[in-house]
Amino acid sequence: MPHDPSARILVVEDEVIVAMEIEDRLRNLGYEVLDAVTTGEAALDRADALQPDLVLMDIMLDGALDGIETAERLHETMRVPVIFLTAYSDDATLERAKATTPFGYIVKPFEERELYASIEVALRTHAMQQRIEAQRDDLLHILNGLRQGTAMTDANGRLTFLSDTARRLMDAGDEAIGRPWPDVFPVPDAVFDALHAAIDAAPAEREPIPARINHSNDTHYHLEIEVLDDPREPARRIFVLYDVTEVHALRRRLGDDDSFRGMVGTSAAMQQVFQQIEHVARVDTTALIQGETGTGKELAAQAIHDASARADGPFVTVNCAALNQELAGSQLFGHKKGAFTGAVSDEEGYFEAADGGTLFLDEIGDVPLDVQRQLLRVLEERTVTRLGETQSRPVDVRIVAATHRDLRAEVDADRFREDLLYRIRIARVALPPLRERRDDIPLLARRFLQKSQATTGKAVEAVSDAAMRRLIEYDWPGNVRELRNAIEYAMIQVRGDVLHADDLPPEIQQAAPAQEDADWPDDEAGRIRAALAHTDGNRKAAAELLGISRATLYRRLDEYDID
Repeated sequence: MPHDPSARILVVEDEVIVAMEIEDRLRNLGYEVLDAVTTGEAALDRADALQPDLVLMDIMLDGALDGIETAERLHETMRVPVIFLTAYSDDATLERAKATTPFGYIVKPFEERELYASIEVALRTHAMQQRIEAQRDDLLHILNGLRQGTAMTDANGRLTFLSDTARRLMDAGDEAIGRPWPDVFPVPDAVFDALHAAIDAAPAEREPIPARINHSNDTHYHLEIEVLDDPREPARRIFVLYDVTEVHALRRRLGDDDSFRGMVGTSAAMQQVFQQIEHVARVDTTALIQGETGTGKELAAQAIHDASARADGPFVTVNCAALNQELAGSQLFGHKKGAFTGAVSDEEGYFEAADGGTLFLDEIGDVPLDVQRQLLRVLEERTVTRLGETQSRPVDVRIVAATHRDLRAEVDADRFREDLLYRIRIARVALPPLRERRDDIPLLARRFLQKSQATTGKAVEAVSDAAMRRLIEYDWPGNVRELRNAIEYAMIQVRGDVLHADDLPPEIQQAAPAQEDADWPDDEAGRIRAALAHTDGNRKAAAELLGISRATLYRRLDEYDID
């Protein structure tokens, strides 16, 4: 018996005897047979009126339309599987027929078993296609109805799908499909680099990337972009776009659109730092802040404390580099009167002073080894014992540590305990150097300029373009602290209401300019290859050397097929 005995079949055959034979065989197989027709025109009318489940169509028909043309017309108005009947199997005819995507061919004369098999395969295939299309339509409806946008790429980074929300957020249309995603995403260079880094990173290491999207009609959106691997093929990517414009609007109304708890920055790198701080603040574990000298580690520690459940408790800062070698234990854990020469009274240490709050151990890599052992015990037992006492005292303290050192290297050099390293770096915040977030330099410079106005009494309102270029091009080995000091120096030198390049410190004025490219190849592809060779393949450095944005460089790499 057939798989679907209720299937209704329309026969289109211009030889009446053959049509009658086919109808008899179909009825013997249990199908419902509609009255046969002999022309393409009649087939179109009958199919429109009766909506058959399948059409058996002779390729060679009398009249203006042959079977192939009739099938093409059918597909324009309805989804119905067509099986071709033919005594002509030449290559030209088959090529024409294939263009209509038929569900099979039966070459006359044929056996009843062959007819049955072809019909069942066509019906099942069509039913499966309908289910797949229905599921696809449902999925598209869901994706298009979500507030977050979805963009998908193939293994080569070309867009294969953009949801309605993604099109709105990215200001993109149908022409975006098939193009490389960097050509469609109107994001700043820093966000562009962060997205590429996320693509190259392991899934567990990816964080949502903040971005501001500016449209041609002067509107803009604040987004967080998440990069996922397509579960069907890891080389394909899924970008999820979260619209957080309302959150940024609220921050703007509160006067907090370019700072976070005292930390300033709108770059993608700093937005990631702010997110890390918020995540770390929600838990009560020991945290490690890593970053070069001058990147703002104490500000980050204060922000973690202020955003945590311990915000009402004390925030105590310890400069571990300034701890006295002999008295470090006393300074951290306290001492009893008479415990050592000069101990004239009982004194609590930093741990007890921070009870109920946060203890910030700045430059923890400088803590002496013997004190490291005591520190580890305190972290494990949550108690301290003052020097000269045997009774331990409970303390409720969260430790936030910071260092500019590579603690792994310090462990390898036997200058830092490995077990203490594992204990303090449970939660982590990584602060980028200023040279990796140059987008923030103008904002920071203006902030420091405003603060210096109050201390110097000078009404300096702006930084000249030449001075700002110098500030942006300088590498800032001392990071934000050095930038602050440079602005203070310039404020002392300035003689007017605009800060100029010659007001800046000598080391900034004398910084080596970018290498000229006069001797490089004349063609753009050649210059790109030369820049990549000069920078050992560092694309970010190559873009700076060429004087173009990193987004433009990536587009040129794709255009010129440069690996």
